[in-house]
Amino acid sequence: MIGIIVATHGKMCDGIVSAADLIIGSTENIKTVNLFQEDNVQDLNGKFLKEIKEVDQQEGVIIFVDLAGASLYNQAVLAVNSLTAEQQKKVHVIAGVNLPMVIDAINQQMINSSIQEAVASVINEAQRGIVSWSAEDSEDDEEEEF
Repeated sequence: MIGIIVATHGKMCDGIVSAADLIIGSTENIKTVNLFQEDNVQDLNGKFLKEIKEVDQQEGVIIFVDLAGASLYNQAVLAVNSLTAEQQKKVHVIAGVNLPMVIDAINQQMINSSIQEAVASVINEAQRGIVSWSAEDSEDDEEEEF
């Protein structure tokens, strides 16, 4: 089973996992890492290594973070780089986490997808899931039904 780690500034990751649990039902093999104002950023490396070890069942791990290039992303990458070469191949860090991405990762986990298939699906879901709507856009489509 693929392992999932969701890491965000503040408690956002707890909310995402809670919402996924509400929508899907009970989730398995998923951990969160929070970063608060008072936390030492250097401690994140150890937190990531601990959580990777806990969720790694030799099928791969997806680490979701909120912001590319920010502390969580950088420390996740450093943690992955400290793993063995074999482990590194199966751990992916994905920035820009949102609820649809995590739900898709859980679905991929449930159907026993490979880590490569799961990562590709999650990224596709992220891109497909960004939509924009405004009343101005719909003025031409006043007859459109929902």
